[in-house]
Amino acid sequence: MLVRITNRCRMGCNHCMTNAMPDGEHMSVDTFFKTLVFLEKCQSPLIMLSGGEPLEHPKFFELMKMASDFKIEMISILSNGMFLDDDELRERVFNSGAYTQITNDERYYPKRITKYEHPSVTYVDELRVITPLGRAVDNNIPPSRLAPMCFNMRSAARGYGNFIQAIHTLRCKGKMCTPSINIDGTVVAGETPLCHKVGTVESTNAELTENLIAMKCNKCGLEDDLQPEYRNAIGI
Repeated sequence: MLVRITNRCRMGCNHCMTNAMPDGEHMSVDTFFKTLVFLEKCQSPLIMLSGGEPLEHPKFFELMKMASDFKIEMISILSNGMFLDDDELRERVFNSGAYTQITNDERYYPKRITKYEHPSVTYVDELRVITPLGRAVDNNIPPSRLAPMCFNMRSAARGYGNFIQAIHTLRCKGKMCTPSINIDGTVVAGETPLCHKVGTVESTNAELTENLIAMKCNKCGLEDDLQPEYRNAIGI
């Protein structure tokens, strides 16, 4: 599950769907612990640490150790690669045991990075999906997403009538970014804090299921162009 541990980023990318800022806030250690308990309850063995830029979190490696101690099977870091300029930090990340995905599309990212090859690191040079939220809207960057980020989770929850079962089903299909968890511990149906809140990491499975099935949002506007069968799948 994607966990947004900070909304801080110094890069200021004009497409940012989270409106991450240089003075953004961080998830507290207590909230991160509650998040790990929530992931355990959801039987979710994967955590994707995101932001903003997750390595901006002042207690990043403390959070990494907490996740490892919780027997999380796979820890993934979603980064813009700015940490690569710091030799000590780079080696610490590369040798942490986490899988790191670095995205740095020259069309949107104002700082180019030097690539360092490592078995646990993957570089993504082309950002294929632009979501019409946050600064992408402010800067008139045309969206490339065809359906709302929340579509898979909402349709699966309606089909199974169970929040946790929906997560398991999507994970088996390789779709693991939604729902996501914000820095304040809220659970949202999409991948950004601008998405619809369906509960918190302390909500029950029944509460999350009910709220997800009942949700009405369309902040991204992408529901408008869905074909009838897809609109029906999410109850609109």
